[in-house]
Amino acid sequence: MRRYLVTLLLIPLPLTAALAADVYRSVDAQGHVQYSDTPTPGAVLVSTTDVSTGADDSASTKGAIEKAANEASDQVAQEEAQRAVDKDTAAAHAAQCKQAQDAYQKSITARRLYTVDANGDRQYMSDEQADQLRVQYRMAMESACQDQDSQ
Repeated sequence: MRRYLVTLLLIPLPLTAALAADVYRSVDAQGHVQYSDTPTPGAVLVSTTDVSTGADDSASTKGAIEKAANEASDQVAQEEAQRAVDKDTAAAHAAQCKQAQDAYQKSITARRLYTVDANGDRQYMSDEQADQLRVQYRMAMESACQDQDSQ
């Protein structure tokens, strides 16, 4: 009785291995089609089976692989787009910082500051107005360049 049970338990093992094997199709030099469970150069995977169900799932496997590949390429594209946005944002911040620095530097080096009225005539500022404008330029420069320094 014991031998009978052991034999019954061991018989399905080779069948399980056969069900789990991948099948490869190849054509030899004479044009004969050959099927094998081991891949050879030029062989194409024909099917693969799932041991748990014993059913052919090559279509679902291909679908899963294609889905994973599409998700991976979408993720890579999104990461590239994010890097491009970060690069463009950094360039815009650098330009704003440079512009603010230039405006502040011009206000410091100018002897007199002025505004242009509707007629195109210059209206020179008083010393207090010029100092206030310089302070505004300085604060704008610090604000614009603060983001630049933190990157």
